[in-house]
Amino acid sequence: MALRITLLAAAAALLLAAPALATSTLSGGVRPPSGYSGPTGGVIAGTPSPAAIGQVQPGSGSSDVPRGYLRIYRAAARAFAVDWRVLAAIGKVESDHGRSTAAGVSSGLNFADCCAGPMQICVVASCGNVWKHYAVDGDGDGIASVYDPRDAVFGAAAIVRDLQAQFGRNHPGLLLAAYNAGAGAVQRQRGVPRYAETRAYVATGLRYMKRLRR
Repeated sequence: MALRITLLAAAAALLLAAPALATSTLSGGVRPPSGYSGPTGGVIAGTPSPAAIGQVQPGSGSSDVPRGYLRIYRAAARAFAVDWRVLAAIGKVESDHGRSTAAGVSSGLNFADCCAGPMQICVVASCGNVWKHYAVDGDGDGIASVYDPRDAVFGAAAIVRDLQAQFGRNHPGLLLAAYNAGAGAVQRQRGVPRYAETRAYVATGLRYMKRLRR
């Protein structure tokens, strides 16, 4: 199936050459700790509310992932040469694989008024409109919709691919941290940023990945 990727070359070059997608706010619009300073830029994705992260209960392996989403995660992973389990972990934490009824998952914006869709990607100018740069028409219907599961997951896979170029495929914790807090934050702190929300996000995602079959 042909992919219609609207990734801008300039954005890709910026991401690989500099602390791109670095944030002045954490994903989901959560403010960083006092004293935090760093380059401005767009957030990548929106996190559920901090309390919601701790409430994510990993299911029993791959059976927790809806079959439709499992096929999408695997297809997107093949298309962008990333680990499907990273995509599944993001999808689980962000929207319970699209099953969440929270604002912004199937319509509108999230609680921070910045991100949308099952992978909670930034869609507004105030956080860099990441979706504009990474929108993918994954289902080939001529429309790249952040709310469409296949489009959203393929877009997230494109993001992870570029993050992977910086942090490596074998460091899923860093990929999850960068998806949540921005690549710049991971680079500056040389690892998972010391933000409670990001650390919870990463811990939850890694626990979930361990339950998934390769």
